[in-house]
Amino acid sequence: MGSKKLKAIVVKGSKKVKCAHGEKFRQLVKEVHRLITKSPALAEFSKFGSSETVEVTAELGILPAKNWAATSIFAPVETLGGEAHIKYTVTRVGCYGCTVRCGQVRLVKNGPLAGFLSEGPEFETIYSLGTMVGVDYPPAVIAGDRLCDEFGLDTISTGVVIAFAMECLEKGIISRKNLDGLDLKFGDYEAMLKMIRKIAYREGIGDILAEGVKRASEILGKGSERYALHVKGLELPGYDVRGAKAHGLNYATAYTGADHNRGYAIQEIFDVPIPYRVDRLAVEGKGKLCMWNQDVRTAACDSMPFCSFIFTRAFKDRALQFMSKLYGSLTGLSMTPEDVQKAGERINNIARAFNVREGFTRTDDYLPSRVMDEAIPDGASKGQRISRLELDRMLDEYYEARGWDKTGIPLRTKLVELGLSEIAKDLYHINHNINHPHKTSKQKETSNEKLRKEKPKTKTQNT
Repeated sequence: MGSKKLKAIVVKGSKKVKCAHGEKFRQLVKEVHRLITKSPALAEFSKFGSSETVEVTAELGILPAKNWAATSIFAPVETLGGEAHIKYTVTRVGCYGCTVRCGQVRLVKNGPLAGFLSEGPEFETIYSLGTMVGVDYPPAVIAGDRLCDEFGLDTISTGVVIAFAMECLEKGIISRKNLDGLDLKFGDYEAMLKMIRKIAYREGIGDILAEGVKRASEILGKGSERYALHVKGLELPGYDVRGAKAHGLNYATAYTGADHNRGYAIQEIFDVPIPYRVDRLAVEGKGKLCMWNQDVRTAACDSMPFCSFIFTRAFKDRALQFMSKLYGSLTGLSMTPEDVQKAGERINNIARAFNVREGFTRTDDYLPSRVMDEAIPDGASKGQRISRLELDRMLDEYYEARGWDKTGIPLRTKLVELGLSEIAKDLYHINHNINHPHKTSKQKETSNEKLRKEKPKTKTQNT
């Protein structure tokens, strides 16, 4: 859309949306609201928003800091936690029809950054523009959040790529000269805010960092790849998954890359026993759990659409039943709880088939070396990592649960079972000589493969 200068697509209808069973639907909605108001967890979520997650992750020892090198060493809960942000909150906002209203609108009222107003920052931004870059000054996080919104930058990717540059400066991979004299050190919020602008306007090294950590590390070289935290080119979110293994498996296998919104392991982070309670540090059983989170808590919820936090916090073990009843009363179409889960499974198989067709393999489901080779240095998860052996065990279990082969390719029988015969035909047509669509040396590269090999054209490529 951006390359086509397209700002938006507007669709306007002239007819009313009809409800198949109006009274039944209204009663279900009333029950939804009743359960929401009864949930202590959602009351806390309403008060603090997702900033409460700072305290939770810090207690578990999985709040990443300073490019994931100082997890539990730098964990400024007193200054960046939910309680600390309350004094900046001026009002709350929420999604249409939702009584939780978890969105916090925060204003910096005094100091050098007075006047900055932002909806948030949410937990992920407190991580990316806070602990990740060694900053523990809430007004700076609020200001950085607003700047990213104004510039159209993703806060997670922006904070992670700045932290990457900070570590590269520490390790001597880049110098202050490369940074136009900017002393981009961990903890310097003024330098962080200046770098956000440089990235937005692609000034100096900002032109390279604007490509994200994957491409930036490929351009810089000198071993900087070790400090580039991403999966499939997407920067890591704010949970140190070395201490939450199913969450880590989701980062590895989510079709968009390291995306906490594709299979959030709420069981490990908030000890929610749905579909069952788990040991966050265990490896066994995490493949099946990851699949459930991706299919049910993510794909099915997003398709309704439905809030995945309300899904497990308010409905608990009746969540799938509520979704099927709401869907049926609104549309008049019969859908069982099993059908809801199957719809989510279908979505993830379509996405996986697309990635496979474009050249992704099992090797793209691996985590960064810092996660696999380096242990968490301190705190409640001290010594934890996801080794390559552990990840391989989880991947094997995950692929088997999904009905994929050992390389992560959906089997033809699984696709047909899900009603995806045309996709199976398209996927397996890639190489008709064998039963699996592995690439051969003579095969033509897909457009995405070519893009991944090309280095972006920049004015400062020799930095």
